[in-house]
Order: sequence, then structure tokens, then C-alpha cells
Amino acid sequence: MEVCHTSNPALILIPDISGFTKYIATSEIRHSQEKIALLLESILENNILNFKVSEIEGDAILFYSYEFPYSATEIISQCQLMFDKFHQRIDEFKRSKCMCESCQNLYNLSLKFVLHFGQLGSVMVKDYCKLFGKDLIIAHRLLKNKISSNEYILFTENFSNQFPLIGTHLDNHTELVNDIFNLEDIGDIGITYFDLKALSLKNRQGTTC
Repeated sequence: MEVCHTSNPALILIPDISGFTKYIATSEIRHSQEKIALLLESILENNILNFKVSEIEGDAILFYSYEFPYSATEIISQCQLMFDKFHQRIDEFKRSKCMCESCQNLYNLSLKFVLHFGQLGSVMVKDYCKLFGKDLIIAHRLLKNKISSNEYILFTENFSNQFPLIGTHLDNHTELVNDIFNLEDIGDIGITYFDLKALSLKNRQGTTC
């Protein structure tokens, strides 16, 4: 197994569709796959910070970057944009007035984000170069958590240390929740999260920073 490049500091961003498993389990596959593809495209089309795409994982997209000339505010705004465009696409489906189960169940879907900063390596598996490392595992494991909301941005402590939240618009207009998650075989991970829908609604209503 060949290492295709050495380990590098990296920003990891994973937008994940909330409610995906239930949606797929209760929808006709041929119709539902078209709609899910369009929702994932709405995220990819609005990647204005030009993160690299490692994988499209069915209900999530693994973005990463080895370069990070942007601030926490810009990264948060990137997530907000993806969130808003995702819901705009769902609104377009609503206007079609299709009453099939696949379309009706789409309205229960939403989007959440995990942001982490750490070391990423990669390995060659046959002809595929795959991202690799403990920090990749941490980011994925944090998608399964005890947060009651299904619409949020979660930052790890590592992310906040690299991209300070102090001085961003979150300071004044958003209730930030701090917590510690214990990940099996890894240990305690400090996190901060906030309700993304509430922030997006405030922005649409003209809240200024």
C-alpha cells in the first residue's frame, strides 16, 4: 500500500443530510435517487470557498482543504449558503406539487455540518487515493451525536483554535453551546455548536452583524 502524499494539516467540512436513512427506507428508489442527487448538487454548486471534494457518501459530502486563507466567518457563511440553497431546492420540489411519497418525504430532510481541523494523510488502494487518519475518523464519528437538533453547525475545539470564533457575528446573535463528546477508542473531544436554522432565519429577516 503506497502513501500518495505525506500527512498535512487540513480543514475538514462534512455537510450531512439529516433524516436520510428514514427517507430512503420509506421512498421508492428510482424517484428518490433523482431528488437526493439534486440536493447534493445544490451543496456542490455553492462551494464558493473551493474546498476539495474527497467523496460523496450518499447522505454526505466530504470536503477538505490543505490551504485555509479564510476566516471562521467566511467558513460559517459558506455553511449557511449551502444550507439555504439546500432548502431552496426543496422549496422548488414543493412547487412541483408532486404528491408521491418520495417527494412528500423530502420535506422532512435538512442539513447539518461538522467542522474539524487536524492531520490528514492518504493511502493508495489500487487506483484510488483515499484520505486517511484519526482526524478523519473524529469528523465522521461526530456526525452521530446526542444533539437534539437536526440543523446545526458543530465545531471541534481543534477547529476553533485554528479559526477563532471570537469577533465573528456568532458572538452577538447566536446561542453557542459548548460540550464534550467522548468517542470510543479516541477520548474526549471538545465541541461547540449552534442552531443553523435560527441563524439563517435571522439573516433572512435582516439581522446585522
